[in-house]
Amino acid sequence: MKLEKNSSEISDLSLDELVESTNLDNEIINLRTSKFEKLKFGLNKVNSSFEDFMDKTPLFSYSLKRIFYAFITLYIAIAFVFIMLRIVTTDSAYLADINLEKMGIEFGTDAYYNLLNNRMKAFGVDGSLITQLFIYLRNITPFIPKDILLNPVVDTSGNVLGEHKQMWFYLGVFMNKASGGQVLSLVQDAFARSIPTSFAVGSIAVVFSYILGVPLGILAAKNKDKSSDSAINGTSLIISAIPALVLISLLYKMSIYVFGANGTYDGSSFGTKIWPVIGVMLLIMPMIIVSTRRYVIDEMTADYAKFALSKGLSEKYVFYIHIFRNAGIRLIKTMPEVFIITLFGSSILVERHWSIDGMSKFILNGVANKDTFVVLGYIFVSASAGVFSSLVGDLLLAMLDPRIKLTKK
Repeated sequence: MKLEKNSSEISDLSLDELVESTNLDNEIINLRTSKFEKLKFGLNKVNSSFEDFMDKTPLFSYSLKRIFYAFITLYIAIAFVFIMLRIVTTDSAYLADINLEKMGIEFGTDAYYNLLNNRMKAFGVDGSLITQLFIYLRNITPFIPKDILLNPVVDTSGNVLGEHKQMWFYLGVFMNKASGGQVLSLVQDAFARSIPTSFAVGSIAVVFSYILGVPLGILAAKNKDKSSDSAINGTSLIISAIPALVLISLLYKMSIYVFGANGTYDGSSFGTKIWPVIGVMLLIMPMIIVSTRRYVIDEMTADYAKFALSKGLSEKYVFYIHIFRNAGIRLIKTMPEVFIITLFGSSILVERHWSIDGMSKFILNGVANKDTFVVLGYIFVSASAGVFSSLVGDLLLAMLDPRIKLTKK
């Protein structure tokens, strides 16, 4: 009876009155999306757009991932080295350029510790170890602007004064003059002056090493297990087996006592400057010869080479059109890495013997003097260059070799 009554009441209402009497507020409230759902939807949309962009630009996406993961690893390594260096650094490292006896300051007195604290403030290593670490990681991150205090001095009240300058990249200052720069001068400025010299010697050596090493490696591969192969490959392995220090020392003495060259690089004639280049070549060219030989032999024994020869193609055509091209792609990939290894590694002994004003002095003197920022700066610059050289090598391989795909499809 109640249902029939309600139905009769509804039928008595006009359509307009029925619409006006209907309340949908509860339904609207129930269908309203929460802020969390809106945020989630927005993030999913951005992520989908980013993934589509990455799929359409495989070289860019691959490069971005490589750089991201490489620098995470680099920052972890830098943090570990920073902590180790700060732990082993003694008080003398901060006071290396100060004559305490002349100043009338004795070890262990209040004046000594006051001077030590002021020097640590000037070098930017005051505060807790964790604070120092995060400040340094911030300083070496290029896209974060930093307010750097240049030429810092400490007044009588213990306040650090100096010239404020905004910088995007900061490697710290020298703590010891013996490390290769003036105390409290910028490490990156000293690096900028020395890198061109190391670059000149290293690049010339790398170019000539490939010009001579690649043909010798090809010759050894084409005459595999013959006398010429044994001579070339055997000589390369013997040179590689000799300790680098012994090899460069012998070459240095021979250049002076046999060929009459000068003992220093700067201001010398071409007859002297060629010897450091030869020294670097002796360190890296055997590796290039052996690698070239191995790559060429791998391609010569591949199925496609055997199939091409069986189809009647000439050995010369197969070698230079197919074998050498594929082996050459693998060689080109190694060139950026070899150059960086030469610039920051192989050239150290050579620069040391011929007194070349290059990068080697910083790592050698920095470690000897426990100069924290010099050592860390060298590691960061060399490792960063290594990351980008490896990336360039991979991208060259992907662009030159059609068999390499950077996408999942």
